[in-house]
Amino acid sequence: MRLLAILQQMAAHKTNAILKLLGDVDHLETERHYPGTGLLFSADRWRAFYHCHETTSIHPKKHGHFHIFTATGNQAWAHVAGLSIDNEGQPLQWFTVNRWVTDGPWLERDEFPAQLKTAAADDGEDGLVGSWLVALLQLYHGTLSALLIRRDAQIQLKRKGRSKTETLDDRDIYTLSTQSIDLQSMLEKHFPDKHTSTPAPVINIASMQKGA
Repeated sequence: MRLLAILQQMAAHKTNAILKLLGDVDHLETERHYPGTGLLFSADRWRAFYHCHETTSIHPKKHGHFHIFTATGNQAWAHVAGLSIDNEGQPLQWFTVNRWVTDGPWLERDEFPAQLKTAAADDGEDGLVGSWLVALLQLYHGTLSALLIRRDAQIQLKRKGRSKTETLDDRDIYTLSTQSIDLQSMLEKHFPDKHTSTPAPVINIASMQKGA
């Protein structure tokens, strides 16, 4: 229900998470993190940033993606997953990456459920984007758990006699697991009695200029 309320709020303001996050950005620089200091939410136990790459994505409709992290203590942040966004500002795909991509500690998959329990959004404190991310993490908790299992299976396959640490630092290994998603279908599945015909404002963001 929280996600529906957040989406209704966005619809009322004719915005979506990406437009809300980027604000008045006129020139979207590739590789740059938005916001520059990172987006903190859930009592500063979670953080994220959004960015775009110059290289062409395997998804022609992809605009950019979030990297989402959870706090593991001692000012360390473990990468949980990435969330690709399409040109209309809608979630497109969850994915995981090798450790070297984002650095920081490696989140073991059996730690994920406990970490997810720390994700609790407060619209007044987190704002719409942070609350939206938390709601998506909670809605797709099963998908993310399966994604982490597949991530670990790929690491095991790619070890080839090496240590796990060497494999996690192998820069030839980037994406480890992916899962395409359809938020509209997910909402209809979980909230069949609710009005979910417009999961979020469909506003084209592809026109935002991207470059170095």
